[in-house]
Amino acid sequence: MVSNNLRGVLAITFGLILLVFPWFGLWTLAVILGIILIFVGLGLLVLGAFTYRASKPAGAVFLVLGILGLVAGIALFGNVGAFAAIAGLGLYLGGFILIVSGLVHVIWPRTRLSRPVGFVGILLGIVYLILGSYAMDPRGLSVIMASG
Repeated sequence: MVSNNLRGVLAITFGLILLVFPWFGLWTLAVILGIILIFVGLGLLVLGAFTYRASKPAGAVFLVLGILGLVAGIALFGNVGAFAAIAGLGLYLGGFILIVSGLVHVIWPRTRLSRPVGFVGILLGIVYLILGSYAMDPRGLSVIMASG
């Protein structure tokens, strides 16, 4: 069993490595996400093969999703640029959702706190959009990760 002291030392050591070399952290995340997608794709292929006998449409959908998962996993495996693009798109989507939700709260308030909450949502959405524009570039994403 690993002691808490050793865990703390390892966490600090890895944290310092990622602060000094943020590109290594991005590459590691891209590899991990690629491996996860490859395993999900393989699992969906197996599920599709077994499901195809019982239900051809469901089996075909699982087979197509499995192929897409494999292709995405292989394409993303260690590809920092693709990982940065996915992170940037996720931040853009989150920013858009926060802005629309904030506008709904401001335009149609349901309680006395709806408008302030809506304004905070709009501001956070704008911050997400700005971060998304930086995250689309791997260098910008590494700076965001290092400062976060």
